Amino acid sequence: MISKFVSGFRFKLVAVAGCSVLATPAHAAASPLAQFFEAGGPIIVILAVLAVVALGVAIVKLVQFLRIGVGRHGFVADVVSQLRVDHWKEALEGLEPRPSPVAKVMAAAVRGKADPLMDDTVVREEVTRVAQAQLDAMERGLALLSLIATIAPLLGLLGTVLGMIEAFQQMEGVGDRIEPAVLAGGIWEALLTTAAGLSVAIPAAVFFTWLQRSVDVEAQRMEDAATQVFTIPLYDAAAPVDSAAPAPKAELAAQPA
Repeated sequence: MISKFVSGFRFKLVAVAGCSVLATPAHAAASPLAQFFEAGGPIIVILAVLAVVALGVAIVKLVQFLRIGVGRHGFVADVVSQLRVDHWKEALEGLEPRPSPVAKVMAAAVRGKADPLMDDTVVREEVTRVAQAQLDAMERGLALLSLIATIAPLLGLLGTVLGMIEAFQQMEGVGDRIEPAVLAGGIWEALLTTAAGLSVAIPAAVFFTWLQRSVDVEAQRMEDAATQVFTIPLYDAAAPVDSAAPAPKAELAAQPA
């Protein structure tokens, strides 16, 4: 008896679901997002892929910059203070665990200057190599953001031109029976890709400019930190000033007439 009731209940559910599917209009099955992609054509799909790529690159670079401490340079003054009192080993031990690009460059400079037998030219070459490696790691992926910011508006414009060509072809086919509603619909569908291209390009350009500026500032900080390590002997070069020599007039006055 229970099995008959369950089977009957299942039959009713299937029947109700089938009736609801048949009663649903065909146009309601398409979501607004599907209608958007259908109206924009393949250019919209390409722009959507570029938007996802640009967002992914921006997130990856932000996480990378936060992880390595880009923009945090408070330790430089402490290291310079240690070097001025000849605590080179302690300064190097404090720099090596840090993931900061500035710390990596500064550690290379301290490691080279701590060895009195090491030539300054060789040390500067190594510091330059380390700095360039850090810059390459920070700039990796930014060229892709720049490319997306450049080509996204062009792709949108291409989609608009293709859409306008199609709209005018349809107008030519109907002859004198042109309806303003049909013409307006073709025009806004054509302009849809331009709006989408600009929507992708503007955030990509903003992220690229901000990230590139962060890299440039970090490069300046690396150069400044390395220069401070190389100029540490200047702090010890100042000797006490000897007593001033007597003025010529005083010497002449002291001589007998």
